[in-house]
Amino acid sequence: MNENTNDVVENNKSEEQQENVDERFEQEEGQENKIFAEESSENNENVSDEGSSESNKAVSEEGNSETIDSLKKELSENKDKLLRSLAESENTRKQMEKIRIETNKYGVQPLAREILNVVDNFNRALNLKDDNEKGLEEGLALIQKEILSILEKFNVKKIKALGEDFNANFHQAMFEKETNEFEDGKICEIVQDGYTFHDRLLRPSLVGVAKKSNQNNNDKKVEDDENIKNEEKN
Repeated sequence: MNENTNDVVENNKSEEQQENVDERFEQEEGQENKIFAEESSENNENVSDEGSSESNKAVSEEGNSETIDSLKKELSENKDKLLRSLAESENTRKQMEKIRIETNKYGVQPLAREILNVVDNFNRALNLKDDNEKGLEEGLALIQKEILSILEKFNVKKIKALGEDFNANFHQAMFEKETNEFEDGKICEIVQDGYTFHDRLLRPSLVGVAKKSNQNNNDKKVEDDENIKNEEKN
């Protein structure tokens, strides 16, 4: 009886021990499965991060490549515009230089054409068959008038000097002349006419400048002396 009881107790203990071993094995297996799952999750996350990083890197490299291509295209366009601008500037400079040379070379052509008319009139005057001096004089006067008209047409104007105040900007004094016909410092005689071209002096007028005569000075001195004597008497 006791032996049977002991056998039962031992069997129960064995079963309990077996259950404990099975339970610990299940716990350990569960922990291993949990650890494996966590490691798998981490590996998946790492793989996902690496894939995402590589994808971002590829996108970034593609964007940089597009930016470089765009800058190269823009640089090429700007270079082409610059070359075109330089070519146009050079063409303009050459055209202006050509115009300047032609102006210097042919600029007097209108004046030369007008002077030819004067030469023709001189020839007609010199070829007069009669000895009519009055006709020759009238012809020369007309030629002079025509020349002055041509000069006026090309803005070459005679400087008005006679009776004017002396102006060193337009007049060149050749001498002083005692005269009572003009005031002191006025231009009383013209040796050679002066001319202006537009607003520039072409050549000055050669003139004589008036000054009071000694006789007038003496008369004035006598008059002053008489005035002084009269004042002393009074």
